[in-house]
Amino acid sequence: MKRRAAITAAGLAAAVGVSVLGAGAASAASGGFTPAQGVMGDGSYRACLEYGNTMAQMGALRGFTCTPLADGRYYFRWY
Repeated sequence: MKRRAAITAAGLAAAVGVSVLGAGAASAASGGFTPAQGVMGDGSYRACLEYGNTMAQMGALRGFTCTPLADGRYYFRWY
């Protein structure tokens, strides 16, 4: 009887752990932020990369590009 209770408790703990981990992954994926598109900061390549990396680490986007403009600044686009 004790063994059955232990197995049930372990199964319940595993189910709760999976649901908690799943909820954490879902909230991290959305990030709660929608990245902007356009010229970021001073328009430098570095500012564009820093903004894109920050948004990617928060899970707000899958990828981004920094497209050079004619005036030497960079335009941030995300997907």
